[in-house]
Amino acid sequence: MGAMTRITTGMIRRNYETNLSSNMGGLEAARKQVETGRRFQYSYEDPTAAAKAAILEKRYARVKDYISNAEDIQNWQNTQEDAAMAVSGYATTIVKNYNISAVNGTNDLESRMAYATAIEQLQESMVTALNSKYGETFVFAGNEGKKPPFTLEDAKDANGDSLGYKELYYRGQRVDDLTADSPLVNEHSYVDLGFGLEITQPAGGGDEVTSSSAFDSALPGAKLVGYGTTEVELEDGTKVTVSNNLVNLAGQLAKELKNPDFELTDEYKAKWTQFEDTANDLRDQVSILGTKTQLLKSTLERLENEKLNIETQFDSTVNIEPAEAIMNYSWANYAYNSALKVGTSIITPSLLDFIRG
Repeated sequence: MGAMTRITTGMIRRNYETNLSSNMGGLEAARKQVETGRRFQYSYEDPTAAAKAAILEKRYARVKDYISNAEDIQNWQNTQEDAAMAVSGYATTIVKNYNISAVNGTNDLESRMAYATAIEQLQESMVTALNSKYGETFVFAGNEGKKPPFTLEDAKDANGDSLGYKELYYRGQRVDDLTADSPLVNEHSYVDLGFGLEITQPAGGGDEVTSSSAFDSALPGAKLVGYGTTEVELEDGTKVTVSNNLVNLAGQLAKELKNPDFELTDEYKAKWTQFEDTANDLRDQVSILGTKTQLLKSTLERLENEKLNIETQFDSTVNIEPAEAIMNYSWANYAYNSALKVGTSIITPSLLDFIRG
């Protein structure tokens, strides 16, 4: 027979104290679950869940940034759309009330002067709308948002003599001098809204954002109301250069109406046709803005849903249902109290314990 191991009271006490300490730890952990609503307090308690929670927290912070960006850009976009619709409304008023049929040969100078004054006032109103601001930033100013982008200045010929109307300048340059290659009409302002931002390095150097991977919030004002000039051939075969800009055309039409010897010439008709075409282009731009607004709306909805999904995943990973936490605490408390009762029954002091103590 093997040697028998003698189990002393001290051994029983030490084993009991170890188990009781474990029960106390479980009771404290259960108490913290009830108090904090979390399954664990420190990452070492559940490394897998803690790692998953850290990933979810990063995703959540990133989505919140996307939502903040989208909400800000949506307000910016609304300001752009409101201003563009206002300009379009002024142009529509000119088209409806002061068109060619309204200025036919039966109109006297006084009537034409009234029309011209009204058109010039609408011209001023267009510029005011084009200089709209969101907060402290001009929404049609491209990358120079702190300065009013548009000014109306007296048009002058090559000799510096007044031409009798006001023309539009965009960020210090004549709108009629701008071309499709001009940097002022090709600016972009990309915002990361969670489309998978992609940046490339073109051969010419520098960084370039892939347009489909971000939202472009820029709308250079000159592009909105037209820029540059077009050469138009009249019925008699002569060619004239006509502005592509809505504001400039309004000023030129008003100037013609003030002429005491006004005639409904082919050149006037050409300018009027160009004004109508540019007004139609502006309405197309307003429609594009509306489409971008819908894109922002759907993007916000998607981001809000993603945020909710992350919150749900985080909650199931980190948090605990109150009922479950209370049940865990009740069981831990029951186990601890039971251990205390067992301890009083199995551990009794003896003379030997006192001598060893």
